[in-house]
Amino acid sequence: MAFLKNNLLLSASVLLIALGLFSCVKTEFDEPPVGDCNVNLTANTTIKALKAMRLSVGVPDAITEDIIIKGSVISDDRLGNFYKTMVIQDGTAGIEMKIDNGFLYQSYPVGREIYVRCKGLLLSDYNGVIQLIGSVAQQGSFLETFGLTEAQERLNIVRGCNNVPITPRVVTMNELNSGAYVELISTLITLEDVQFTQCDAGRSYANVLTNSSLNRELENCSGAKVLVRSSGFADFAAALTPTGKGPLTAVFSVYNSDRQLYIRDLKDVAGMTGARCASSGPGTGTETEMKISDLRAIFVGSTTSAPASRKIRGHVISDRVANNLNNRNLYLQEKDGSAGIVVRFAATHCFEMGDEIEVVVSSQELSVFSSLLQVNNVPIGNAALVSRANIPVVRTATIAQINSNFDAWESTLVKMSGVTISGSTSVYSGNKTLTDASGTIAMFTQSSASFANFPIPTGVVSVTAIVSDFNGKQVILRNKSDVQ
Repeated sequence: MAFLKNNLLLSASVLLIALGLFSCVKTEFDEPPVGDCNVNLTANTTIKALKAMRLSVGVPDAITEDIIIKGSVISDDRLGNFYKTMVIQDGTAGIEMKIDNGFLYQSYPVGREIYVRCKGLLLSDYNGVIQLIGSVAQQGSFLETFGLTEAQERLNIVRGCNNVPITPRVVTMNELNSGAYVELISTLITLEDVQFTQCDAGRSYANVLTNSSLNRELENCSGAKVLVRSSGFADFAAALTPTGKGPLTAVFSVYNSDRQLYIRDLKDVAGMTGARCASSGPGTGTETEMKISDLRAIFVGSTTSAPASRKIRGHVISDRVANNLNNRNLYLQEKDGSAGIVVRFAATHCFEMGDEIEVVVSSQELSVFSSLLQVNNVPIGNAALVSRANIPVVRTATIAQINSNFDAWESTLVKMSGVTISGSTSVYSGNKTLTDASGTIAMFTQSSASFANFPIPTGVVSVTAIVSDFNGKQVILRNKSDVQ
């Protein structure tokens, strides 16, 4: 079959012709027939063959021949993880279709067979994913692509049988990480015996506060990984990723060199309830737990080694996301709030505020950095997650009480009421002074903190902070919400 390779001028011409045709079409349309299996239409090529016609680099290719494909819808926009997009596949391959209308699931739910008259449409690509689109337009130096219009939908798409069973292809991590991945793009796959990494298990799929998409890492027991990407607008964005192991079903995609999976709903991960991959865990597994206060008491004023066969456990009270501390450090507090200590890892860690973790400290270095006591240079493998989303104990105190008990309360949470904040600048960044009726104490905020450039309040506030030290008594905020 003849197939025309576009250039920019031809793409613009195609758009102008299309706009001219559509301007003559009535703006009110008859309702399309309800899909059934009695479609008087036959596919004359496969999706794989259609995708092979994608020839140009960066410029969409216009389809000029009477090409008809048939495929089953494997994803829709019902739960918001796909936007104005549906993905269809046949027995040979899959392809994304961009459509400008929303609520696609009402006409094209998962399991619907559709026939697509491709003549007049265009083949494009988005960072490695071939797409079937409606038109293009030149916007300055940028060529913008558009999904199928409502008129194109009615002219080019015919609905067939509904509720057609779709069996995902069972694949391995090796296939996704080899050259074989190309043929799997835009198809429904299942990975068996996988789990979210320790850093990403039990985390929300996306950021619902900012509606930001997030990547979470999935791994098998050999350590091979792939990304699971979810939209901040997905209905399940706030749901937590499974903490167990099992099968995961998703639409496979790419973004340049990244291999990505998009689940359609939480049913795609419902089977991930088994025991996680066997692991020796941190240390030997025979370590005795010791209190953080007892570990602190061992320090003799100069570099000291922690005792052999020991571990500590507590709640993470620092907020790595707000970035008001080095990304290798965290503050770990006893669950009862009685004591705390800085754990400085040998590399960037992924533990978040509220995580309960245990850390093997056997023979690790106890030392001070600018007068702040820390367990230094701890291998990441020495730490393990116990549970998520805990609420650490906060000690209520006056500034005078903090100053009087500073050494014992170092690296623990305190809450101060009736406080004013002052400093040489009006934003959080840098040195500030906290004052209440009992006294004053310094507060320091890193310039890299997410809230560094927010204005400090001018009135009386309550402040929750971590008791810290930098060659002098100070407190540090976890995030902006610590000031109320």
